[in-house]
Amino acid sequence: MSKNDSTRAGFHRMLVEGVPEAIIVSTPEGEITYFNPASERLLGYDAAEVLGKSITTLVPQQPGQRADPVKWLQRWAAEPEHEQSRYLDLIARRKDGAEFPADVRVVEARLDGEPRFLITFRDNTMRRQEQIAFKEKNLLFSRILMVAEDGIVSVDADQNITFFNLKAEQMFGYRAEDVLGKPLSMLLPERFRKSHLGEVAGFGRSRDASRWMSQRGPVTGLRKDGTEFPVDATITKVETGGRMTYTAHLRSSAGKTRRIEG
Repeated sequence: MSKNDSTRAGFHRMLVEGVPEAIIVSTPEGEITYFNPASERLLGYDAAEVLGKSITTLVPQQPGQRADPVKWLQRWAAEPEHEQSRYLDLIARRKDGAEFPADVRVVEARLDGEPRFLITFRDNTMRRQEQIAFKEKNLLFSRILMVAEDGIVSVDADQNITFFNLKAEQMFGYRAEDVLGKPLSMLLPERFRKSHLGEVAGFGRSRDASRWMSQRGPVTGLRKDGTEFPVDATITKVETGGRMTYTAHLRSSAGKTRRIEG
């Protein structure tokens, strides 16, 4: 080995041993061949305690899972990195027996001509807790909206229905499962569909966060049985992940002096 090669190898080792992320190298059969200092800190083992042992020492097979972790690694090593996070759901075990959800990435490579898995992972406890809290909060809000006195209908940027509460079911005569994923236009008389599509798109481009829909003309709903009815409607918009979501709050205005259609 030349001096330059030796210097480069030492530099690479310094980087791998200095990073805060746990890095483990194993054979395709799951035998651990490298265990960096961050792995020692995270899992509580000295490298000498795990070298030559199976990766299942650190990521044991969980009850109810048919595939063992070694087979999972073999499968995920062939997946692009952005796809791996969709499937990885591993529970790692520290030396003291404590378990935690692990965020894992796997890359297959050749070291000194031999096939190896380069495995990086992090303690995912905090993110998992945040995800659970987020889902619980969304579930709470969804339940509140589901039983609201107003009919509430949400659509995505393509104006396909994404939320349809109980009051909306009563107003339009559809069950939520009948309309979710379908165009909002199905709830409008045909003569209003084209103009309404353009008005919602125009609202999306405006600076307004909400708008009383009747200010640009009357609003009329179309029930499942084909009958029409007037509604008072307010529309709001929220942008998440670069995509616009629109939500309409609806009240029947039948019997009112002012008839609102839409």
